Amino acid sequence: MPRVVFRCDASAAIGSGHVARCMALARALRACGARVELVSRDLPQRVRELLVAGAVDAVHDLAAPGAACGAAPDPGVALGHAHWLSVPQSVDAKQTAPFLEAGDRADWLIVDHYALDARWEQALRPHIANVLAIDDLADRDHACDALLDQNFFLDGADRYRAHVPHDAELMLGPGYALLREEFARERAALPARSGALTRLFVCFGGFDAAGQTLRALEGIEGADLTLEVDIVIGSNDPQRAEVEARCARHSGWRVHFDAANVAALMAPADLAIGASGIMNWERAALGLPAIVASVAENQHVVARDLARDRACIYLGLAADWDADTLGGLLRGLAGTPALMLALGARAHALTDGRGAARVAATLLPPTLTLRRASAADCDSMHRWRDAEETRRHALDTRAIPLAEHRRWFDRVLADKNVVLLIGESAGGPAGVLRYDLHGERASVSVYLVPGLSGRGYGTALLKAGTRWMREHHHEIKAMDATIMHGNERSQRAFERAGYALATHHYVCEPGGD
Repeated sequence: MPRVVFRCDASAAIGSGHVARCMALARALRACGARVELVSRDLPQRVRELLVAGAVDAVHDLAAPGAACGAAPDPGVALGHAHWLSVPQSVDAKQTAPFLEAGDRADWLIVDHYALDARWEQALRPHIANVLAIDDLADRDHACDALLDQNFFLDGADRYRAHVPHDAELMLGPGYALLREEFARERAALPARSGALTRLFVCFGGFDAAGQTLRALEGIEGADLTLEVDIVIGSNDPQRAEVEARCARHSGWRVHFDAANVAALMAPADLAIGASGIMNWERAALGLPAIVASVAENQHVVARDLARDRACIYLGLAADWDADTLGGLLRGLAGTPALMLALGARAHALTDGRGAARVAATLLPPTLTLRRASAADCDSMHRWRDAEETRRHALDTRAIPLAEHRRWFDRVLADKNVVLLIGESAGGPAGVLRYDLHGERASVSVYLVPGLSGRGYGTALLKAGTRWMREHHHEIKAMDATIMHGNERSQRAFERAGYALATHHYVCEPGGD
């Protein structure tokens, strides 16, 4: 059984967003069969109950601040994030190591912490196989095998090149957003939006120290529109009483404390008002237009770039806006349904809500075996190939009649220059590989059994195919594939499987992995 260990913290000062996104990934890793553990310092009990319970197999509590320390803070908690860690990071590494040593060697150590960098990661290298760093600041070095930044940046491709090893895998952008699986479920069931403005969703996080929730409610009142409003706050929010009192004045205004059903509350809304951060991607997964504010500089940069990309309306930092500004925006949006629809559509295109499963499949790819297709596979392959999700990205997008498919299948099985393979996992068939042989070259096409997209099967299938071709067709020196423009998921799968973009094709040399 694979073993994965997370290192992340939460507090009133730093929020709970880092633990929240890690626990979304933890659930996806457990679904892949991994044992998952969390190492944390002073984890608040409420966070443990709301986010961690059911997501991990074990929680390991580090020593209290200052314990086993006996040293002044070192430069390891500089970087402008000293409030993130109460001990030097060298001490944190020493306290973390015993939990890594207890049990089988960890396959992955996943660190999501602004005060920990390459020095901490390097100190723990002897105890683990691989390191994944989750980051969104690009302000420090990492000694990692992979780095994940789920955020949207206009300059995203260049931010980490000087901060990670040259061979580290980069998972960048909202396609990797670590969301709970209910967002993908709600997305699949969404009706078409009309652009009308009748219902709002308001949330500035579980602990709104800047008081933006109350200010937003004042702005909604000032807009003088007939609206239903769902407000989500933490049970310990410093302005809880004031928020409750204001909601009591309005029919159709509802306040929810520590809501566990955020996706269900967001889905019927026409517009969201809330914080930047992880909620950017929760709203985007549901195609929900948003007015966004931020409380920290790293949130500011992401929200600013989203607004420049026309994926949200950005108010600025907490100190930059007031209730009147928000009220005016709401009145304007109520009269421009086309703008509402455009904001939602652009956000909807950023992420499908399945980023956690995508990352889990990258870290723990499924194990596949390959076999040659036989006559018994003919009709099953037709069902897989003719599924809408397969045809959408095929070079030939038409539905093929079964009789035509059967004639094609008989020709392919008899053709010595075509290799047709079925990939299988423990759960059954996973996909189809076809290699057309041309002397020392082979052209590859691939598709998955419907329902398996976004779970790492494409990359696993291509890698298994490369190994199979290396073993059975020594004459093949290069393999290439043509991918439809805009099919980014297939492009990523081929790149992870060792293919490189060459002109309009992806090319792989089967002599190596």
